[in-house]
Amino acid sequence: MFHHAGGVMLFATQVIFNLFDMRATYKSIKSALFFMDSLIEVPVKRFDIRKGTEAETAEWVVSEGKYQIRINETEVGLVSASPHMIKELAVGYLVGGGFLDLDDISRIEIGENTVDVRTEKSVDIIVKHIRSSDCSSQWVSELVAKEGIVQSPMKISAPVVMKAVSRLQSDSELWRRTHAVHSAALFRADGNLLGLVEDVSRHNAFDKVVGRALLDGRDFSSVFAALSGRITQDMVIKAGNVGIPVLASRSTVIEPAVTLASALGVTLIGYVRGGHLVVFAHPERVMLCE
Repeated sequence: MFHHAGGVMLFATQVIFNLFDMRATYKSIKSALFFMDSLIEVPVKRFDIRKGTEAETAEWVVSEGKYQIRINETEVGLVSASPHMIKELAVGYLVGGGFLDLDDISRIEIGENTVDVRTEKSVDIIVKHIRSSDCSSQWVSELVAKEGIVQSPMKISAPVVMKAVSRLQSDSELWRRTHAVHSAALFRADGNLLGLVEDVSRHNAFDKVVGRALLDGRDFSSVFAALSGRITQDMVIKAGNVGIPVLASRSTVIEPAVTLASALGVTLIGYVRGGHLVVFAHPERVMLCE
């Protein structure tokens, strides 16, 4: 028999996701109920080779669903994601991806496996796979001309970045139980946590935390994002679209992300662990000491 997770601990974690300004709302409670669907207890048989024992027990595993994201009934994305914060996922995906501005969205309808976004704007949709390996100089120049450069006077200290990234594990309930998810979080420059999201996909976790912040009217100019997985070019594009000046990860970055971050004005930080970090683009925003 499979059991969905419950309890105060999971509820408290989900409240953190939606407390952008430390206000507990009815929406936080509702989101917590969806979050419980992301964690399922399954029967297993555990073998301990060192002890020479075997036992029937149970383990927590994460679930995922496949969601079709559509604008006015036209599919623009098909994603596999943890089954919570689907509205936020769609908003982060579409606004961050440059399909729509937040003000263009008139209604969002969540189905069992679909997200229908309605807009009165005449949308000329070109389905383009941003997560490709194409990062030619001409393409980067066109992107910079379209999106502009991220302008932010924000300064952050290396110790603040280090502490923020460490919270991706200490504050992540799903990760502690399963080690099967990624995390993305938004912080103020002083290290104050604004929101943290876990998902089976690092891309979706970022989309969800950005989508929640967009729906809450967050100003991104003095905010930085902490990520558990490697930073790719589509994450840099989305940061540039919404105006996030700094991306930091405990993992690494890929070369197209460095090229784009340099062009778009996004500070790119990797290898945030073990008392050090590496800045790959725009180090002028990072200070050694607080």
